[in-house]
Amino acid sequence: MLRVLALLPLPLLYAFFAFVAWVLRVIGWRRDLVEQGLARCLPELGEEARRRTLHQFYVSLGRLAAEFARGPRITPPSLEQRMRFENPELIIDALRANRRVMLIAAHHCNWEWLLLRCSTAFDEPLVAAYKPASSARADAEIQAIRSRFGAAMIPANDLVQHLIAQRGRVRLLAMLADQSPPARSERQCWLPFFGLDTAFYCGPGWISAKMGYEPFYIAVRPDGRGRYVARFVPLLAPGERPDPDRVLRAYVHALEQQVMAYPAQYFWAYNRWKRPKRLYD
Repeated sequence: MLRVLALLPLPLLYAFFAFVAWVLRVIGWRRDLVEQGLARCLPELGEEARRRTLHQFYVSLGRLAAEFARGPRITPPSLEQRMRFENPELIIDALRANRRVMLIAAHHCNWEWLLLRCSTAFDEPLVAAYKPASSARADAEIQAIRSRFGAAMIPANDLVQHLIAQRGRVRLLAMLADQSPPARSERQCWLPFFGLDTAFYCGPGWISAKMGYEPFYIAVRPDGRGRYVARFVPLLAPGERPDPDRVLRAYVHALEQQVMAYPAQYFWAYNRWKRPKRLYD
């Protein structure tokens, strides 16, 4: 289905998915989650501003769906124009100095195009962690899109074993780190996210500290329809030794700053607070 949609020109995809997003807004698809997330995290916006942000969220959702559908056909030159890197020299210099780099992003703006762009930008094979889809067919189709420029997609649960098996050969690693771990996961920690106790995977902090990866947050902002600018934010000070807790807290802080600046671009339809913190967590 995605490959069929990808044959359509991007303006037509925008028009089609704008209508789909309008329908979702009218019928209230996940509206409660979006409203709750905005009220919890951004109470200072006020009721009218949150209403506008809610409307803008659905508009952005339609654009994101159109751009994801275009993924199987988008070319590296087009990606370079549409996902512009503001300071890629930070990553290039680190790789040239033979340092290992971990790029940590979030479900903000267009994370699918971001992955494809990172696959071609640094002349270094990219390994990316991902959460497999529940359907084997859908998982294979999504993997094919995400890996079309050479990225190696590794299930998140297998990532550490993969890095160990590669014996240090993976020098460029990417992941999204704002998902909620399963309740029974032993690899989770609780951190304040907009002042709310929120579960995060411990993996990014642990991998950085124990396996020697220099962590960077990728702050993406919109720059017109179908265009974005990405800035690489070091999560540690120069010369600072990575500490798992320090890395995760720096990531959460950077994510909060980006969400506050561009709230409609965050994927509020995901239930980030599906369970409260237990006494023994």
